[in-house]
Amino acid sequence: MRFIEFKDTQIDEMAGMNAERQENGFVEAIEKSIAQNNGNPIDLITNKASIKGVTGATKFTGRQASGSEPYTDIVLETTSGSFNLSMKGPTAPSLAGGGLRGVTAIIPDIGSNFFTAAHKNLLDKGFKAGDKLPDTFGKLNDDDKLLLVVGTRAMGGPIDYMYIGPMDVDYQQQDNVVKINGSLIGATDYANSKDLFFRLRARRIDQTFDPAATYDNGIPKIYGKSGRGDSSGRLVIVDRVSSTGELIIF
Repeated sequence: MRFIEFKDTQIDEMAGMNAERQENGFVEAIEKSIAQNNGNPIDLITNKASIKGVTGATKFTGRQASGSEPYTDIVLETTSGSFNLSMKGPTAPSLAGGGLRGVTAIIPDIGSNFFTAAHKNLLDKGFKAGDKLPDTFGKLNDDDKLLLVVGTRAMGGPIDYMYIGPMDVDYQQQDNVVKINGSLIGATDYANSKDLFFRLRARRIDQTFDPAATYDNGIPKIYGKSGRGDSSGRLVIVDRVSSTGELIIF
């Protein structure tokens, strides 16, 4: 996974636009291929998992109980039931989680523990108010990473599959068999197949260390306000640690 900073541009906004393109392209590919099969179910083939008897795909329109973006992006309908898909690009800025509110809703103390440990580590390393900060990483244990990847109904999940592929969705069809240019991976298999880490980063390039800033519940914010008013950092889940980041135990 590559980590890129865009000057004076919010990474979340760009990721959101790309995600819309991928989700819309996936739904369109399913709809067109079913139409080309005279309205009959198709068998969806990807580079990894395959799903038989697909009858439709729709974008998930619900929200998390916290108000954040839901875990589910696409609901895939089949003759044997529906499956929730989380759509990701090969360099997605976050693999799961839903930010601090999202992870706290699933595992109540995990966000507080991570932010508190990150805050202490920065102070111990001698960082002062106004300093530019490295990203902070913390490795998730096996139980926590599974919960955070799969999610819960309150988080707009749980997720059955991760779909990881290009933002531009293409497909090839022969009769009822449709091969699409991405990979469907069972969410549990995905979580168990790799190490996952919290990554705390600035939302904008001009955010610096504010050791006194806290959320209403007392959790350290760590980052101060940006010139555009962003008042905290961004918590995401990634599958590797940047060589310039701070890795902590929490």
